Amino acid sequence: MSKWKYYLVFTLFLIMFGLAACSASEGRADSDSDSSDESSEDNSSEEDSDQKNTVTGKLILDETEGRIGDEIELTAEKLEPDEDLQVIYVDMEGKYEIENNYSFLGTLYEEVEKEIGEGTADENGEWSGSITIPDGFGDDHDILIQQKGNTIAKANFFVETVFTMSPESGPPGTEVTIEGEGLSWKMYGSIWHLNYDNAYTGMITAVSTDGKAEAVVRATGTPGKHTVTIESGASGAPYLSRDSSAINYIHTHFFEFDVTDEEPITDMVYVEEPPEPADGGIQMPDPENQEGVSISLDKEMGIVDEMVILTGQGLPENEELTLDWHTMVGNRVSSEGFAPEIMELGTVTTNEDGSFTHEFPILDDLGGLPHLIEVKADDEVYGQAYLRILPSLVSIEPEEGPAGTPINIEIKGAGWTEFDNALGVIYDNAYIGYICGFNSQGTIKLPLTASGEPGYHSIDIYPSIYQGQDPIPDIYRKPQLTYREDHPGTGIPAIRTFFKVTEE
Repeated sequence: MSKWKYYLVFTLFLIMFGLAACSASEGRADSDSDSSDESSEDNSSEEDSDQKNTVTGKLILDETEGRIGDEIELTAEKLEPDEDLQVIYVDMEGKYEIENNYSFLGTLYEEVEKEIGEGTADENGEWSGSITIPDGFGDDHDILIQQKGNTIAKANFFVETVFTMSPESGPPGTEVTIEGEGLSWKMYGSIWHLNYDNAYTGMITAVSTDGKAEAVVRATGTPGKHTVTIESGASGAPYLSRDSSAINYIHTHFFEFDVTDEEPITDMVYVEEPPEPADGGIQMPDPENQEGVSISLDKEMGIVDEMVILTGQGLPENEELTLDWHTMVGNRVSSEGFAPEIMELGTVTTNEDGSFTHEFPILDDLGGLPHLIEVKADDEVYGQAYLRILPSLVSIEPEEGPAGTPINIEIKGAGWTEFDNALGVIYDNAYIGYICGFNSQGTIKLPLTASGEPGYHSIDIYPSIYQGQDPIPDIYRKPQLTYREDHPGTGIPAIRTFFKVTEE
């Protein structure tokens, strides 16, 4: 073979190898780009195959995009004459996946069909009617016409994501609510982010709330106009150059809040009431009591050092019993890891009717999942109960001073699982970092430095998700502004305080 032919063959080989590599790379990128879409396609492949065999009709919508609550006119042709029909709206149901009450896996969406109308085709196989777009997720939705359980016709409708904000003015500390509807279940439109005065505040989710979001921040800053921007972004931050991207159908939402020249309207320091967790939260195993034994607490949750009363009935009379407290010790960073540990809470002696009452302060321990309390004699367990430790703000010192003043905040009752270990810290609605309290058994000592012009500056500490198995969408270690309805696992309250920056 001549030298030039050798080079030609070698060059062709390299080109073919490169094309194959590119094809493989693109295949991997496509498979990783949207796990939710891929899952949906897998779950509905058989259904789609059945629909292709029966879709012989035609469905026309007078509008192919709009908002939840819009009324849409439908016209269907080539249906089965004189047969009843149902109008089906294909939506999704979302939830957070948690394994073993500890590991956070990610988000999961499953297809659901909603019947939103009915009618009867005429003798020519035609029908017309109207529907109202129901509450649910945004993005693309199939609308189906079914007869005798078969899909005869279908069309697509795109639901737009909409946000509103209220109120639009107030003094520092005013609770500002951002409501969203029609958030998508697809990756790029499922996670949104809020910027306050062009500083990142936190994320907005609607995974378990059917595409409806209610995010909360507090007004802060000097008197005057302050910008609030809502932007989507699946990779953990707002995606700003959307207009030049392939997902330019998602829009940015802009608002303004007018901070008035008044004193803050809220308490200087407080912890909110614990909200309900997404999907009802973690379900602990039922307490195991011997027959006839009853073990109860006068409260299911409380903060460190709060007094609680444990009562037992139906136990052996005049017997000394041990009270065991179950907890977790360690961390997930060092090689030692973590493991369950049992501590003695105290001992009690039952009276002649086999009952006891024991009052004790809640231990200085981890928050998050409830702690198991066992009542036992030697190794025999008679009964159990659960007690949950809530976060509490022990101190903020000092509460005022000039810019540059060191601030120390102490928190008790921080959690340890992957979904409640991390808390996000916001200073004047700017996210500055996250904190954890696993290694220190629920106690967090947060050092900050005062900054800003003289006046009141908000410090807000939000629930977040520490880590999970799904890398995208990235919802980890960010303040979850929708924590009141959509935080997984356990209901964690926000912690609120102010620091007053004074003149030098």
